[in-house]
Amino acid sequence: MAINLNNATPAAPAGTVNASWQQDGSGNVSANIPASGTLLTLNSVDAVAQAANIAATNLVASAANAMYRVSITIIVSQTATTSSTLPSVNITWTDRNNGTLQTFTLTAASPSVNTLTTYAQATLELSAQTATAIQYATASYASVGGTPMQYALHIRIENMS
Repeated sequence: MAINLNNATPAAPAGTVNASWQQDGSGNVSANIPASGTLLTLNSVDAVAQAANIAATNLVASAANAMYRVSITIIVSQTATTSSTLPSVNITWTDRNNGTLQTFTLTAASPSVNTLTTYAQATLELSAQTATAIQYATASYASVGGTPMQYALHIRIENMS
């Protein structure tokens, strides 16, 4: 069976693009994806077994004048003996359109429910100003009892430009 390398068939799965194939005169084959069509994961956070708030921390220390996508998931990973509050997650950046510091806050629907099904998730698209930081932090963590509530925080930031 011969292999047919092209960029249209079969169709690319959802959320992906097909590569453009090329062959040189020696029979070498390569696949290419346009740089403008790729996402670059700049940083990721996998903070597990957290039992306190996380202070403001850089996701990107010095942003480019660009669009970014930030994906966030926070979940209770250990329940407290008595009660707890899953913290909110704050993403801050300086907007490139107006030069003003912006804050996005992600809070679970019922943050004070002390169960392993308490979580929140969001995807944020933002336009950052060059040479400014994009940061994350958590706030309002609370836990009472001999066993503290713990949470896991996962963040990915991608340059979309």
